[in-house]
Amino acid sequence: RTAVAEEDGRILGFTTLDGEPPRGALGMMFVEPDAIGRGVGRRLFAHTMDEARRLGFTRLTIDADPNAEPFYRAMGAVRIGATPSGSIPGRELPLLEVVLG
Repeated sequence: RTAVAEEDGRILGFTTLDGEPPRGALGMMFVEPDAIGRGVGRRLFAHTMDEARRLGFTRLTIDADPNAEPFYRAMGAVRIGATPSGSIPGRELPLLEVVLG
């Protein structure tokens, strides 16, 4: 399941929702660097959480980029641990969770 944010035909960002209810993951979330700070990420995240609730998810995990952790925490996610990076040996990523009510 994918959500896309566009403006004038240009893709500004996207999210993916992975897994099967009741537990899943925010698989990917990307916002174009020049669109950061314009509310694109906040709207994409909110849309994806709404869709997850609609589909019956109760919890989503997020393997966050360390620089994105403050954004996710501001959106209500809680750090529950760390997970190894799939692309950089020895690097750990914050593991976050969102409980959907």
